[in-house]
Amino acid sequence: MRPCGNAGALTFLSVLLGGCASMAIQADQDPAVSLDSYGTYAWSSLQRAPGDVRVTPALRGQIRDDIDRHLADKGYVRVNTEADFSVIYQVTIEGETIVQTLDYYTGSNWKENYLAGPSQRRYEEGTLIIDILDGESGRLIWRGTATAEVRQRVSIEDRSARVAEAVRKVLERFPSR
Repeated sequence: MRPCGNAGALTFLSVLLGGCASMAIQADQDPAVSLDSYGTYAWSSLQRAPGDVRVTPALRGQIRDDIDRHLADKGYVRVNTEADFSVIYQVTIEGETIVQTLDYYTGSNWKENYLAGPSQRRYEEGTLIIDILDGESGRLIWRGTATAEVRQRVSIEDRSARVAEAVRKVLERFPSR
């Protein structure tokens, strides 16, 4: 990963924020845990490994605010101490390659101008990971992720909307109170 400053943050979030790009959403809950008795949450004091430098403090603030808003909409109350669960999130960006077989022709029959062979496309993929940890044990009890291709040139407004969409779609999978 290379430092790119604010422009790079926009690039990254283009993945989570880019235009009409599809977004893969997944969620998984510990089957041994019932979230019915959970009502309060706090932000985890655990520190994740340093993330991509393209994820600016402003972007981190937006993600945190969006998570707070969606949890409140679901009936959860944020507290500073003795919460039922804690929340932590992480953003990753990784290079990916798609290899496709190129097999087509132009002309009046298949023998004219026939082309075949592999085609590669490199792109960056961004993932937002939201983890919910049991407040007492610190054990992971729920994880939601949003993954999408990072688009290169996206306005701040589009990026912000795409991040908000990622948080919303992930937390739609988290149960309401």
